[in-house]
Amino acid sequence: MGRRMTGKHSIEALFTYRLHVLKKQTDRAMNDAFTASLSLSLTEARLLLTVGAFGPLSVSDLGRLSNLDRSQASRATDVLERKGLLAKTSNEADARGVLVALTTQGRNLYRRAATISKSTNDAILATLSDHEREVLDTVLAKLVENGRESD
Repeated sequence: MGRRMTGKHSIEALFTYRLHVLKKQTDRAMNDAFTASLSLSLTEARLLLTVGAFGPLSVSDLGRLSNLDRSQASRATDVLERKGLLAKTSNEADARGVLVALTTQGRNLYRRAATISKSTNDAILATLSDHEREVLDTVLAKLVENGRESD
């Protein structure tokens, strides 16, 4: 590994740097769990979980709620449709658009994915005390809400 920076300008001390490192670590843990148990990538599992949680969605809404761009959401939706987990139907509110919904097989896998997601999240947070988890939850909610206000 390269030389560590020291002093008040150390990148490793920056919140955004540490958050990025944590995101990479948690993405890897979640991807490994979904791949090993469900043969789904993190992106595919995230879409499956989003449709399961919110019900039928347009691809645009699915991307927004999954924090993916529309093209990523569209490609992953196509993969999940080919796997028989999602079905596209016409959107009565928008004749040009489609809605994406879980199939019966998709609902079954959604329940498994939700369990895996919860247990993996619990494992990631296991190093924290109950009080630290509560504080983290409060802080994250505040930062996310503040980010929404500036969008």
